Amino acid sequence: MPKIEIGKPLHCVELVTGQSLTGTVLVSNDELRTDIYSYTGHFHINGEQPVFLQTATNEIVSLHSNVTMNAGTNSRNTAPQRATQRQEILSNVAVVGHDPWRAEDEVKQVSFQVKHTNQLMHHDQKVKAIGRNRLPTEAHFTIFNDAAKGMTVRAWYGATYGMEFEGPTELWPTFGLGFDEPQSIHNYIAHVSDYVTFLSFCFGVQLKPSAIHIDRLSFTQMIEAMEEHEYPGDHEVHYVWPEVEVDNRDLWVGGSPVRSWDDKELASFRECLVAWMNRASAWRRPNALMMASFGLKNVVSSERLLNACRWLEDIPIAKAQPVLSGSDIDAIAAVAAAKAQELGHEGTIGERIAGALRWIRAETAEQQFARFVGTVERKFGKGVLPDEAVEHLKRAIKFRGKSAHGHFNPENGAQFRAFSKSTRAMEALCFLLTALDLPISEEGLSRVRANPVIRDYHMAYD
Repeated sequence: MPKIEIGKPLHCVELVTGQSLTGTVLVSNDELRTDIYSYTGHFHINGEQPVFLQTATNEIVSLHSNVTMNAGTNSRNTAPQRATQRQEILSNVAVVGHDPWRAEDEVKQVSFQVKHTNQLMHHDQKVKAIGRNRLPTEAHFTIFNDAAKGMTVRAWYGATYGMEFEGPTELWPTFGLGFDEPQSIHNYIAHVSDYVTFLSFCFGVQLKPSAIHIDRLSFTQMIEAMEEHEYPGDHEVHYVWPEVEVDNRDLWVGGSPVRSWDDKELASFRECLVAWMNRASAWRRPNALMMASFGLKNVVSSERLLNACRWLEDIPIAKAQPVLSGSDIDAIAAVAAAKAQELGHEGTIGERIAGALRWIRAETAEQQFARFVGTVERKFGKGVLPDEAVEHLKRAIKFRGKSAHGHFNPENGAQFRAFSKSTRAMEALCFLLTALDLPISEEGLSRVRANPVIRDYHMAYD
């Protein structure tokens, strides 16, 4: 059960000044705000350190990454004189649990949910077994536990039951990570984001985690504490993450490269997820740009095109290749320098010629895009991108040049459609390059062209 009600101010007392000042704390997707009041004189709470509160429900709220503002004094200047002082604390992280979560505390495991993933994680045999068995086993609820770089990657089903206990009234997937090396309150979330970007990649939409719970105990330690009836409980973490609206038409798992419907599909899902998590540290920036692209899917703007172009530039495997080797440049430069000296130019002209040749040693945009398109077609099949993809991508670079110098305003409807088509072409290429090295099954490869990112590019008017 949630430890605090979202969006409802809750009475609290602060635990950091020694004065037991009271106020309210508000936890919502849009803000984490605390207002503390003093009726007896001046006070100041240092927001550079974690701030601890005890709520009316006897939970401890630990506020991290704070910005504090003295909101001033509300005074009554006529007799009897009174003054009320208020301080506002805006936080980026709120940890709710049975005790304070201090700056030095470390996360050994984390669990979370992701909205819209029920069908993606629906394993038919496991779900049926849970529904048919009066006492389902741990194996029924476990989707997977896999080792990745520096962590264990998990997924399982959570369930609620009615009074009859004939079967679950609700079933949902929960995701988790166990860390080989404990993480700080500021660092663990990057690994959660890596996991969520994979789930977002599956759909081609921007998803976010919810119901995040962290624990100082590892999974094994937690089980041992529960068996000894000594487990104090985990801590719930809240961030300022507004709800993202997702078009239901984009949540069809028929466009996902991986899914969990049966053992064969689940095996591919697990292999791809582990590969994703293993490479995550090198892919954080392009994955962040991917998520930004998903968030801009209903916008046609310079911002979206520029984001797509930066996404391509930051993909580790999408680098330009030289078309002239160093030895070729030296040979050409030597011949050109000799001819230049024959025509009466100074001997230093050779260095200038070699320098000029180095500028053209890399492949052209057309050569690069043709290579990228050929590479993804070998992986995903001919036709995964339209025949005109290279032209659309070259045009995207031209539009980028105009957009980089200010807001791009299309001259007419035809140019607007060309701009939109080129933007989607760049995003589709980036999506396929992101998937290129993942061990996707043959069935998954055939589904990729139905992913919203690829589908929308094919369907866009030109």
